[in-house]
Amino acid sequence: MFSFLINKDIFTPLNQNQKQTIFMKKIYFFAFILLNALSSCSSDSPGEEKNNLVAAFTLSATKVNIGDDIKVTNNSTSDKEIVSYSFSFGDETVSTEKEPTFYYSRAGIYTVRLVIKDANGTVATSFISVTVSEENTFLLKNPLPEGSTVYPIEIGIHGDKIFYTEAYSSVKPSTNSYYRHVEYDAATKTFDTKIISEKVVNSGHAQTTYLNNGNILVNIIQSMSYYIGSSESEFSADWNSIQSNSTSGTIHGSLKNNDQYYFYGSYSKNPAIEIRNNEGKFVSRKTYESIIQNGFIGNLIKTGNTYVAFGGKYETSTTSEFTNYRPLVLFLNENLEITSQKTFDKSTIKDMQAEQDWNSFNGSFKVIKLTNGNLALYSHNELRVTTAEGEELKLIKMPTSSAGTGVQSIIETENGFIASGFQKLEKYDNSGNVVKSISYAGSYNGGFVKKGDLYYFVIAIDSSYENYSIREVRLGAVDANLTFKKI
Repeated sequence: MFSFLINKDIFTPLNQNQKQTIFMKKIYFFAFILLNALSSCSSDSPGEEKNNLVAAFTLSATKVNIGDDIKVTNNSTSDKEIVSYSFSFGDETVSTEKEPTFYYSRAGIYTVRLVIKDANGTVATSFISVTVSEENTFLLKNPLPEGSTVYPIEIGIHGDKIFYTEAYSSVKPSTNSYYRHVEYDAATKTFDTKIISEKVVNSGHAQTTYLNNGNILVNIIQSMSYYIGSSESEFSADWNSIQSNSTSGTIHGSLKNNDQYYFYGSYSKNPAIEIRNNEGKFVSRKTYESIIQNGFIGNLIKTGNTYVAFGGKYETSTTSEFTNYRPLVLFLNENLEITSQKTFDKSTIKDMQAEQDWNSFNGSFKVIKLTNGNLALYSHNELRVTTAEGEELKLIKMPTSSAGTGVQSIIETENGFIASGFQKLEKYDNSGNVVKSISYAGSYNGGFVKKGDLYYFVIAIDSSYENYSIREVRLGAVDANLTFKKI
C-alpha cells in the first residue's frame, strides 16, 4: 500500500487576483517561445542571403520651365547586384540609363517613376513629382495700347542692341497702321520704337541694312491684289526720314560684301542681284533671264568666295498668274555668275490662284550652311536638308496653324540648327534628325539672330481683345540646347 501526505492548501480555491497572475505568466511564456521561433527563422542560415533593395533618386530641380534639363542622381541600394533601371517621366518618354538627363516639352505636373530590379528578380519603386511652368515668363513684351495687333517680320542685331521690324495696327479704331522699328536695350530693359511707314499691306518679311555712311535702309517685301513688290525707306542714323519709294525690282534682302552691298530679289520677274556702293547707291545689276525666267531670290549667303541663293521659280498661264511653283537653289561664283542650280519638284504651294497664296511669296526664305557642309533651306513651312551641291537628303514638313503657312525661320548652331514651327521649337543635327523638340507660345516667328551664346527670336502670339482676334509680339532667347533664358 502506498501512503500519501496530502497538503490541504492544494485544494484551496484560487481567488481572482491569483487567477489573473497565472494567466499572465502563461501569456509571457508563450510570447517568449514565439519570439525565439521567429528569431530562429530570420537568422542567417547557411545558403541564405539578405535582400535589402531600396529604389531612391534625386533630381537637380523639381520646379522647371519648358526645355530645362533635369539631371537624375541615383541613390538606389541593394545587397545584391541591381540589374536594371527603368525611368518613366510621365510624358510618354522613358529611359533605362542609371542617371539620365531629361526635359519636358510642355507645361504641367509630372510624376517621375523609377523601377529597379536586382539579380533575384526583386523590384522596388520610387516617385518624385515635377512641376513644369510656361516659358512665357522669359518672353518680353513691348507695352502697347489696348486693341493693338502686331506681327513681326524681321529680327536683327546692330551694335549691342537687338531690333525687330513689325507690322502694327489698331483694331479699335482700325485706321491706325504702321511699319515700326523696335530696339531692345538689354542694359536698361527698355524698348525704343520708330515708325518706318504709315502704310501697311500684306507682308511677311523685311530687312534693315545699316550702311557705312550711317544711313539706314529698310526693305519690305509685300503683296496685294495679285502683285508682288517691295518698298524701300531710307533714314538717317537718328531715324529721320530721308526718302521712301517703291523699288525698281522686288528686293527680299541684302548681303554686305566688303565695301559693296548685294540687294537680291527679282527684276522684271526674273532672279536678280542689285549691286550698290557703301552708301547704298545703285552701281549695277546682275540678271539671269537667260538661265531662269519667272523666278526670284529670297535669300543669299556667302560661302567662302562663292554664294548660295535660295528662292523659287514658276510658270505663267492664261488661267492664273502663277502655276507650277517650285523652290530653287542657285550656286554662284565670286562674280555672281550661276555655276549650277537645283529645282525641287515637291512643294506645298503649286498654283497661285488665290490672293492668300500670293502672300506666301512675301514670307521668309532662309538658307544656311551647316558645319558639316550640308545646307538647310526653309520656306512655306518646308524644311530641306541638302548636300553642299543641293541634292535633297531630307524634306521635313513643319507644323502649321489652321490658317495654313506662316512666317517661320531657321538658324545654324554648332553641329546642327534650330527651326521654328507653329507653337514649336526644334533642334536638328546636321543630317536633319530631331535632337530636341519643345512647345512654345509662338504662332509665327519673325526670325532668329545670335548674340553671344544665345539665340534671340521674335514671335507673334495669338490673343484676343474684346471681340477681336489680335496678335501680340514677344522677344525671347534660348541657348543651343533650347533652354529658355532670361534677357
